Amino acid sequence: IRGAGPDKTILSFRGQDVGSEGLVATGNGFTIENLAVEDSVGNGIKTLGSQGVVFRKVRVEWTGGPDPDNGAYGLYPVQCQDVLIEDCTAIGASDAGIYVGQSERVIVRRCRATWNVAGIEIENTLDADVYDNVATGNTGGLLVFDLPGLQMKNGGRVRVYDNQLVDNNLKNFAPPGNMVATVPPGTGLMIMATDHVEAFKNTISNNGTLGVCVVSFLITQRPTNDPEFDPIPEAISIHDNTITGNGLKPGGEFGQTFAAVLGGKFPQLLYDGVVNPARLQDGAVPAEYQVKYENNGDVSFANFHLSDLTPANIATGKYKPETDLAPYTGKLAPLSLVKLRERPAPQPNGNPAVAVYRKTPRELSAWKLFAGQMSAQEPAANVIPYELNTPLFSDYTAKRRFIRLPEGSPMSYTATGVFDFPVGTVIAKTFSYPHDMRSPEAGELLLETRIEHRNEDGWYGFTYLWNEEQTEAYLSLGGGQRDVSWIHTDGSKRSLTYSFPNANQCISCHSRSGKFVPIGPTARNMNRPHPTASAGKSQLVHWEDQHWLTGLPPHADVAVLPRFDDPATGSVTDRARAWMQANCAHCHNSEGSARTSGLDLSYDQTDPAKFGVWKSPVATGRGSGGRKF
Repeated sequence: IRGAGPDKTILSFRGQDVGSEGLVATGNGFTIENLAVEDSVGNGIKTLGSQGVVFRKVRVEWTGGPDPDNGAYGLYPVQCQDVLIEDCTAIGASDAGIYVGQSERVIVRRCRATWNVAGIEIENTLDADVYDNVATGNTGGLLVFDLPGLQMKNGGRVRVYDNQLVDNNLKNFAPPGNMVATVPPGTGLMIMATDHVEAFKNTISNNGTLGVCVVSFLITQRPTNDPEFDPIPEAISIHDNTITGNGLKPGGEFGQTFAAVLGGKFPQLLYDGVVNPARLQDGAVPAEYQVKYENNGDVSFANFHLSDLTPANIATGKYKPETDLAPYTGKLAPLSLVKLRERPAPQPNGNPAVAVYRKTPRELSAWKLFAGQMSAQEPAANVIPYELNTPLFSDYTAKRRFIRLPEGSPMSYTATGVFDFPVGTVIAKTFSYPHDMRSPEAGELLLETRIEHRNEDGWYGFTYLWNEEQTEAYLSLGGGQRDVSWIHTDGSKRSLTYSFPNANQCISCHSRSGKFVPIGPTARNMNRPHPTASAGKSQLVHWEDQHWLTGLPPHADVAVLPRFDDPATGSVTDRARAWMQANCAHCHNSEGSARTSGLDLSYDQTDPAKFGVWKSPVATGRGSGGRKF
């Protein structure tokens, strides 16, 4: 995607009230260059799970200046490989202007970040070169972090060199509870909980609180609950930098807390002194795992020994920071140059999705799903209606669900996940608002019918919008909005702006490892009485009797998802987990589009930390509710 320049080609999302990101990319081997993205509700450009990513001469900006309501990240590649970000600009992000998370082989060069909470952040990433960048006017200039609870547990091998990290004294405007909300204003370079970092030939100056800070995750006072996470930084080499004028005006909670014990101002180099006891040999950390400083000029230093910094020690005068740099002087072996792999070759026949969308019927009637007048939603003879125990909540809409199988080809039972449907299957769902929810006979407004179709190379999703006359629905790849109103169950009149998804938003939710998948039709969620069969026969048993379903075990062996609103079907915990399974887990699972958060809300997830008990927030923006965990 190429523009005429970041000041000439501007994609403005000012006034956006649907969705989050400005641009979302999930493909491989692509370039976005010479354009700007402004004022998106969420992140500027997000890239998830891609290989061979290039951002070149891209500006992402929130033009109103620093504001906690700005999007979290400007440029946001996450769980990507072979990423090049060069000659880009990021302004006004409420988390990080340029953020690279859980990625491998990354180069960030010749970029400028200003007026962000964090200018540039490298998080849980392996093999990164960050050089020739300017970070100024941010809360923190450059952060190299590892955080717990993520799929890529521990990053490292990060080189930070030839950067200008100056005058980063902006008041922290991150939403409370966010991880970077604790970064003190006046931070130049912060290295936290990650290993094998080499910082050299940088200019780090006039940052009010910290020049260079090397700390463990323990400094955050947040839980980890992740046995694979290493919270202690090791093998850190800070050498041949120009470090001047930092620490003269400590700011933020961190600065206020430590200024008193550090003499009112901060040293240029700060270290928390936490070491891994399992690493000790004869009481010392082996040389190759130590934190070392060399040739950084006439700089002050303090190891403030976080483990000794207790109120009792301070009150009794036993606490004293270590200010002698000599034991920490030296240089570790240099890290290797990062080399990006060759980008994947283009698909010889182009993206197959393009051909699929071009030949998709324009009218819903062409799918021949309904008998008689379409607005009556009476299924055709070969179409199977079905219901769910706990459905997805969609702004109080009523829904009708249908499956059409190819003749003679049944669906196959699976105990977990969505059933295995044959090629040619159509799954349809119509959304509507009853005019009066107290009186079904008062009629309804049909809004959209969503189609999921399985062809030879996978599933595809389409949205059809109903016309005013309620006689036909038409394909809409671009989505849209419609103002709606209805009488609610309590007799009150309600109204809202209903949003129709565009094609990219469909894959955001209907995604497992980058592939489009259905969400609802699982055994446990469809294991309920058939809506019309006699004697309360299960939908699944009825389908087996009709030869629409194969492989069904004895009915007693099929799990049942509780109905969230029926206390007879499970405990409060079980029904809450069922609601999260239906409403959240399609993204928040180990393969979904929100996998990068480390929050897994699947019903079968048994690790409390993964479904949110004492879990530290990561890339939550305002989603943490201001809480540290």
